[in-house]
Amino acid sequence: MPYRFLPDVALADVAFEARADTVGGLFEACAAATSDIMVDLGTVEKRTTRRISLTAPDLDRLLYDFLTELIVIKDVDSLLFSEFEVEVSPEGTSLKASARGEAIDREKHALRNDVKAVTMHMFGARRDGPGWVATVVLDI
Repeated sequence: MPYRFLPDVALADVAFEARADTVGGLFEACAAATSDIMVDLGTVEKRTTRRISLTAPDLDRLLYDFLTELIVIKDVDSLLFSEFEVEVSPEGTSLKASARGEAIDREKHALRNDVKAVTMHMFGARRDGPGWVATVVLDI
C-alpha cells in the first residue's frame, strides 16, 4: 500500500503518510489515501473521468491545491474517485491529472468520513532517498 494512516495526530483530523518512487506517483498515492478516508474505494466504479490542471509556486502548494480540488469536486459536483493518474512538471509547479470515479450514491457507496479540508499541520512533500514521501493531515 503506498500510504499508511497515522493514528493519534488530532481528534478531528485524519493523518497519513504516502510514499512513491516518482512525484506523480506520490500525488496519486495522496489522492487515493484522501479518497479512501471518504469512501471504500472498492465501491467506486470508474464511470466518469475528470481532468485537472493546476499551477502553484512550489511542490507543497501544488499537492495542497490538488487535494483541495478533489475535496471541492466532492462537495460541489458530488463525485468520488477511485483511480488517479498525475503528471507533475519537472519544476514541481504544475500538474495534469485524470481522476476516475462516479457520482456519490449513498445506497451503493460505503461512505466513511466527510473530509472538509487539507490542513497545513505537519503538511509537506519531500525527497526521501530515491523516492518521495508526503505527510498530510485532513480535517474531518
